[in-house]
Amino acid sequence: MLDEVALEASLRSGSGSNFGLASASAASAASSNPEDVCVPVIDLQSLQAADLLWQAASTLGFFVVTNHGVPQKCIDDAFNTSDDFFLNHTLEQKEAQSPFSAPNNAGYEFMKQVRPSTGLPDQKESLQVTARQGCMDGRWPNAPANLKPAVEALLEHSHALCSRLLNMLEPRAAPQLKPGTLANAHTLWADDGQCTLRMLHYPPIEGGKDKLAKLAEDGHWRAGPHTDWCNLTLLYQRAGESGLECAPNVRAAADTAWVAVDNVDGGIAVNVGDMLGRWSDGRLYSNLHRVRMPKPEEAHKGRRSVAFFMQADKKALIECSQHDAITAGDYILGRIKSNFDASKS
Repeated sequence: MLDEVALEASLRSGSGSNFGLASASAASAASSNPEDVCVPVIDLQSLQAADLLWQAASTLGFFVVTNHGVPQKCIDDAFNTSDDFFLNHTLEQKEAQSPFSAPNNAGYEFMKQVRPSTGLPDQKESLQVTARQGCMDGRWPNAPANLKPAVEALLEHSHALCSRLLNMLEPRAAPQLKPGTLANAHTLWADDGQCTLRMLHYPPIEGGKDKLAKLAEDGHWRAGPHTDWCNLTLLYQRAGESGLECAPNVRAAADTAWVAVDNVDGGIAVNVGDMLGRWSDGRLYSNLHRVRMPKPEEAHKGRRSVAFFMQADKKALIECSQHDAITAGDYILGRIKSNFDASKS
């Protein structure tokens, strides 16, 4: 089992120190940001941006960027079409419009993703768009009609932003690489592309506080604790819809509370993924994160987000000093197998 998956699985057994899942109730799981740990907000127009990115990516593994260049209209269009798809169609209609394909990692899913950390499905529905040639054939929803162009536009801007961030991090993260190697390893809509955009909706808890208490008692999360498999993740959030939390650096501060990663006006949350942790020989930190269950007063509210995963093309070769070289395609296949084995155990 890969180290990253073993860490997630340890949370389920309670052997993960303070990250054990003794309770998933909002009261016990929610954190008030400890004074010594916070998620940095980095202005990409600042002269210190590269240094601040490095500090954040090599310690907490989470940060928020502002002045990032992604048009607000592009973000709003994606959320509006996401709302239309999730809220104005029945489960059967959504499944028919975008049938999920496991080999393509594309399509619609309803409460199907099981985390090694919980052994239970996340309390969410999602529309997964994998930007590889042919993956979305027969899986683009026909309603709303503007969903496809809205997604394609956000994919382009997200890819450009991640390329910019990788170029800023690469000199210190992977000094053995030719400049531009990391960014150039990601191609949208190529025949071996693996970048993905995922629209997410965490529904309100039907049944109110009693149902919420039962779900929490049974160990459910809106999204169980996990690390991401990619190089970088962008997470677009909406004001007033909290719940995302990241762990502190578990290797350095295992006794520190989880930290809220709330929406910042004009900001995009970013986290380092396992692939970049490997490519950087551990210089950059792929951190655990989760979406907690809502507090009782939030049970009637849903949560929406849009995630973009900057995942290298299948043929890209991940070379570093601590591990054998592996293609990005084989790396992802290994993660899928380890995740499946851990979730079933």
